[in-house]
Amino acid sequence: MPRAKSSRHNIGVIGTINRDTIYRADGSTVTSWGGLLYNLKCLAENGSATVIPAVNAGNDCYCQIIAILKRFPRVDRSLVQPVEAVNNHCFLHYADQAHKCEMLAGGVPPLIWCRVKPLTQTDLILVNFISGRDIGLAALEKLRRSYTGPIYMDIHSLTLGRKKVPGGCHRFLRRPRHWARYVACADILQMNRVEFELLSGRPLSEDHAIVFVKRHLPKTRCLVVTMGGKGALVVRHINKRLRAVHVPVREVKKPYDTTGCGDIFAAGLILEYLSSQDVLKAARRGNRLAAARCRIPGPVF
Repeated sequence: MPRAKSSRHNIGVIGTINRDTIYRADGSTVTSWGGLLYNLKCLAENGSATVIPAVNAGNDCYCQIIAILKRFPRVDRSLVQPVEAVNNHCFLHYADQAHKCEMLAGGVPPLIWCRVKPLTQTDLILVNFISGRDIGLAALEKLRRSYTGPIYMDIHSLTLGRKKVPGGCHRFLRRPRHWARYVACADILQMNRVEFELLSGRPLSEDHAIVFVKRHLPKTRCLVVTMGGKGALVVRHINKRLRAVHVPVREVKKPYDTTGCGDIFAAGLILEYLSSQDVLKAARRGNRLAAARCRIPGPVF
């Protein structure tokens, strides 16, 4: 049965909230909260939607995470649950704004079907692979079969493998074995330039992006490739043909911090898309909000 239409939306969000320790190129160190929080904050503060995150939180951090979420009245905390695990802690070493190495300590288990089933009553579901193991493949595929609304997916850390090292796991880029099954669950798929080139095997261009969608995303409404300061490339169907459009962003002359920009871009796009169904207009809003994040020095949480 289709959900009743309403001017006020409910947005389901799947992902992980983690602790970040960032070692900047200038030698400074910042520790803050991150991951899914950037999505939740942006969705809650820039629209009228009720935001419902499904999150496994480590017992060691659960109370702190709930305290942060209480700042946002539009965030429904009922599906944020503690688990017997050490919460995710990500260590990021930046050589510059675009290049980093990453290590993960701790790690909560992936969400299973019964945990995400309540989200089938929402108007849109965002699946953000913050850890790469945020939801199991079987649960994701069952969600796709059971849910009639749009699924927005940020592939993000699904492309990161793990190699055990003292103190945690080193994360490295690799082509996931079942990546095609994951992305087949998305109506709108977001990735960055590096992730696109990893999965497609080709440098990013409008033509290569169209070929990629034809070959690998036959059921996907739209592919969005974020390009940092150059904006985003949007590939979607127009009159039964695929078209690629570059959506530029106004230059940020002095970016302070790009942490969370991809997550904020996704949130901005989703808010506009739910309102207008215009993905280009939505990408422009995502660009504006992500650019605003770059101008904020220091941690957000």
